Amino acid sequence: MLATLLRQVSAGLLLAAAAALASPLAQALEPCRLKGIERAVLCGQVQVPENPDTAQGRQITIHFAVVPAVAKNKAPDPLFVFAGGPGQAATKVADKLQPALAQLNARRDLVFVDQRGTGRSNALQCDRPRRVLTVSESIDQVRAISELHACVKTLDADLAQYATWIAMRDIDRVRAALGAEKINLWGGSYGTRAALEYLRQYPQHVRSVVLDGVAPAAMALPASFAIDSDIALKRMAETCAREARCKAHFPTLTSDIDAVLAAANKGTKVELVHPITGADEVVTLDRTVLAGMLRSPLYVPQLAALLPHALSRAGQGDYAALLSLYAALSGSLENNMAELMHFAVICAEDMGRVTPELLAANRKTRFGTSFYELYESACRHIPTRPVPAAFYEPPSASVPVLILSGGADPATPPRHGEAVAKNLPNAMHIVAPNLGHGVTMHGCAPELISRFVRAGGFTDDKGKPLDGACLQRIPPPYAYRPPGASGR
Repeated sequence: MLATLLRQVSAGLLLAAAAALASPLAQALEPCRLKGIERAVLCGQVQVPENPDTAQGRQITIHFAVVPAVAKNKAPDPLFVFAGGPGQAATKVADKLQPALAQLNARRDLVFVDQRGTGRSNALQCDRPRRVLTVSESIDQVRAISELHACVKTLDADLAQYATWIAMRDIDRVRAALGAEKINLWGGSYGTRAALEYLRQYPQHVRSVVLDGVAPAAMALPASFAIDSDIALKRMAETCAREARCKAHFPTLTSDIDAVLAAANKGTKVELVHPITGADEVVTLDRTVLAGMLRSPLYVPQLAALLPHALSRAGQGDYAALLSLYAALSGSLENNMAELMHFAVICAEDMGRVTPELLAANRKTRFGTSFYELYESACRHIPTRPVPAAFYEPPSASVPVLILSGGADPATPPRHGEAVAKNLPNAMHIVAPNLGHGVTMHGCAPELISRFVRAGGFTDDKGKPLDGACLQRIPPPYAYRPPGASGR
């Protein structure tokens, strides 16, 4: 009886929220649930042509969810969330972002659109094996690329039509359908590229933009991976050398890194126990696999703090800790990643911009050209179409843009945020020196973002300027030392 009453009340609240939205489509939104969010949520969809050049051709459905504002007297400009990857679905990261955006959600709707090729918007995703893979299978890049190419042939989609510049037309269809004349944008990682492209195409509909971990269109991702990851790895080693306890316990960290990678050049045979099945395995780790294992923990400083210990153990032939760190991040990403949408974007937008000079710079890093070679192999069977030249130009609109960067980020470090900020007419760049990939969830960042969006600029209604010093004071995590380790 009570459960029935609660369902009726909840449905009533959802329908009231839908009625409060202006457009006919918005009023047709249906109550739905998003994993991890207890708040009332409304879901809708729009039909769009898969190929923007043939409006009468094949149509695809773009799904989105709206978390309605709490206040009755809400602001008319919702916040649109652009997820990362490329390949992540916005509706699947809503639960993680909701706490950070809760202050904004008091008076603004939050809109999570599954970009074409992700989530429920015709996901370009391969079926995964239902059995538990061996470690050898899970790290076999040749096997993974072969399966990817086979998957391309089975998908009912034209992969050439899933580039960022095309997808932003879908986002504007959702905006128009919801009856919002102006919207605010939040983008994280690849989502910053999407947000910048939306701003470039539709500046008249943008009120403010928050970019967390900038991945600009001109970045040439596969080549940037090696350069930026090498800088982050070097920074981690230098931080350890400056910290007395870390230096005392891991005095040979830099040489440990080089030794592990040098061994991988010849193929390192490792005996280990599968973390799920408990089966004994012997696997071969090459430089490409080791590069991924070193790069993944660097995304999160708390995991990177375990790297000195993991590398020390690997130098002694025990790779269990390093494999565990790699699995800790890669597993969660794979559960929300449309692989072929990921490659459809990067193969179209990045690969052609990898110059001989960039590859030469890659060869000077610890990671070499392994990331580029992996993507080059994958892209051989991914159809693409030409990208407009203007896509690579910075937006010229004077819309206020708040840029956040983590100083320890191996994927989108501050140098990319700096480059974008210099080319935008009205931008502020705040660096949190000891944070990694993603700043929004940490420390005072939610408050800064809320103040910025509420004001629609860098000064609030009381004349107080936005100040990022609180992010700069966040300390780095201490390097992990195993129980019983000596040192101060």
